[in-house]
Amino acid sequence: MKKFLSLLLASALVISSFTACNRNKPEPEKIPESAPEPTYVYQNGEYSVQYSFPALDRTLDFLTISVNNDVIEIKDYGMKEAQDQSTASSDASGASSSSTQSASASEAASSTGLTDAEALAAKNADEILNEYEDAGQDVEQMKAVKDAEEHTYRFMRMMRTALEAAKSGDTAAVTLGKYADGSYKSIMPDVNADGWKEYIRLTVKDGQISEIEYNAMKGDDTAALITADKALNMGDDKPSVYYPQTAKNFTEAGDDLTKMLAPSGGGKATKTFGKLMRPLLISMISGGNTNITASRFMDGEYKAQFKDFDKFGWKEYVVLDIQNGVVTIKEFDAVSKDDEKKLKSEDDAASASMNEKTGTSFFKAGSDLIESWKQAKNDVTKVDNVAGATVASNSFKLLVGQILATTAVEGDNQKPLEVERLPIK
Repeated sequence: MKKFLSLLLASALVISSFTACNRNKPEPEKIPESAPEPTYVYQNGEYSVQYSFPALDRTLDFLTISVNNDVIEIKDYGMKEAQDQSTASSDASGASSSSTQSASASEAASSTGLTDAEALAAKNADEILNEYEDAGQDVEQMKAVKDAEEHTYRFMRMMRTALEAAKSGDTAAVTLGKYADGSYKSIMPDVNADGWKEYIRLTVKDGQISEIEYNAMKGDDTAALITADKALNMGDDKPSVYYPQTAKNFTEAGDDLTKMLAPSGGGKATKTFGKLMRPLLISMISGGNTNITASRFMDGEYKAQFKDFDKFGWKEYVVLDIQNGVVTIKEFDAVSKDDEKKLKSEDDAASASMNEKTGTSFFKAGSDLIESWKQAKNDVTKVDNVAGATVASNSFKLLVGQILATTAVEGDNQKPLEVERLPIK
């Protein structure tokens, strides 16, 4: 028994010693897992793009970007006056320069050795780069710089082209023509008063328009075209003549909407052609969407007001601005019969009285209506009435709706639109 206990004790000592040795032995060093290799959208390098066809101001745009691990840096950007000054680009919906800009450009040119066109272009280039930065270096979020619209769209196309080259790592310099090649279509969002939906189809090849079709279809029936309608084409003013003639006049005017003539009997068709072509030109210049839904509205600032004052001595009005189909409400207010410089939104007595009766003020109601309009997507029926301001809400919707139904369609903004009040029950 003693011998057995001695053996058991000896075994325990051996195990204990072995465990202690293992405890004191350093654990093997862990090999850290290697971090995954980062993946990049673009290949590192410098990518250059330039135009071979001048803009309206006779300058040729150029751009060079540097890419390093997807960090994009603009190395060189600007415009150089073309040697052949007889060539001009298309109308790009406001690409011309103001006289004030031209005067300041002349002063800058005399001190820098640049031509007037280059000095003005340099100023525009700075503003375009600022817009690019403000848009988070995302050309899809950029807005056209006023008086430099054409160059903004050209910058967008050059940047798109450079980034596309960077995806494959092709650093060969790219030269661009007037427009981006491709098949384009622009169509109206709905039918006109006669039930026709107008559209333009065109093809750009080697930077120029090679084919163009202007027509209208009956509703959404692509087989029922206005140029083939027998009843409509029996009179003197034949759509089968003035629709294709409108497109021909556009190309003969050098793709310049401001210089094209309206064919006999085709005044309305020519105006609609402009509505379809303006966003199409922007897309062709910038290399953007090839399928466009145009707007029935003409760009510009419009005002509508009631014909008379209400029983409290106020006359409501609205001012809105339309650019590329986007309707922005600039003002909604009312003027006093006693003093038309006096605004209801600024009248403390009127605000206090309305607030006491309804819990809101005219100023607050107007702000809420404008905010609701931003979410309505140009649909006045989707504007929510403001609680406690039913009359103001209805007045707002009536004034805006009348502009969009009449003057904005025709582009008639020379004077305010006079609107009849809704009868109060």
